[in-house]
Amino acid sequence: MLSLCCSQIGLLLLLLAGAESSLSPKGCGRPKMHSPRIVGGSRSVEAEWPWQISLRENRLHICGGSLISSQWVVTAAHCFEGPLDPEQYKVNLGEYELPNPAPSMVSSDISKIIVHPHYAGDGLSADIALVQLEEPVTFSRTILPICLPSSLDTDPSPVGMACWVTGWGRSYSEASFLSRTLRKVEVPIIDVDECDTMYHNDSDSETETLPGGYRLIYNDMICAGFAEGKKDSCQGDSGGPLACKHNGTWFLAGVVSFGLGCSEPNRPGVYTRVASYTDWIQHTIAENEAIHDSAYLLMSSSVPLLLPLLVSFLRAL
Repeated sequence: MLSLCCSQIGLLLLLLAGAESSLSPKGCGRPKMHSPRIVGGSRSVEAEWPWQISLRENRLHICGGSLISSQWVVTAAHCFEGPLDPEQYKVNLGEYELPNPAPSMVSSDISKIIVHPHYAGDGLSADIALVQLEEPVTFSRTILPICLPSSLDTDPSPVGMACWVTGWGRSYSEASFLSRTLRKVEVPIIDVDECDTMYHNDSDSETETLPGGYRLIYNDMICAGFAEGKKDSCQGDSGGPLACKHNGTWFLAGVVSFGLGCSEPNRPGVYTRVASYTDWIQHTIAENEAIHDSAYLLMSSSVPLLLPLLVSFLRAL
């Protein structure tokens, strides 16, 4: 009886995992609010980036992130330090002005944090993590998922393409406080080799210049910004989205990862390339959802079968 249940569970896991081959939900990456750009400014408009989340630790904003389905968020691995205790964190969805939460804002508990197994804790390669919400959220005007890029299709964020970074990070390196309102900045994608060369060039600031022969930027990363600096992500934006629009749909091209200083010359922002980890995201989510569903089915189907055995056992005592 036990071996039959185990084989059935294994089959169920495979079937459920196969059913999750396409992760991005229908309607992802299409905000219901379309506003004109703010010329010369950097404040976003409410509901303009409905996948943006605020990751909270002890009620304080520590990182950004991106909603990719009704129950999963992508963020940076370096946002989590020490033991991964989901009870210490919350995810706020539909946020816009941090000190003044909108009535539509949803604060969700976290059931699981999954850091990529190849992340070494240095803030560099494989700087990506998945967060599972305690309960699925209901999509609305201010809460919608962004689409994932397919690992098989043409990269929707080619070199030179203008994409957008959003977050509540500092407006400049020396700023003491986070931004009150969700901000945005448009930055072009930079070639990986060119970006690595830039990081080995001298900077006008006091940021470190890397020694020759030491490679910093790899193919599982994306660089975005300007050689002269001036526009960039900054502290507090970590884990947030680098969103690119392709054929009318927004895709999560990158996750804010690291940089030397903020908006410094020859130091563009570096992002985890999501297309390099799409397979891992899909597999991990499918695996976890299959285990959850299998456990529920096992419990609900086994009780009627085990109850007579339990009664017989008690009578034999």
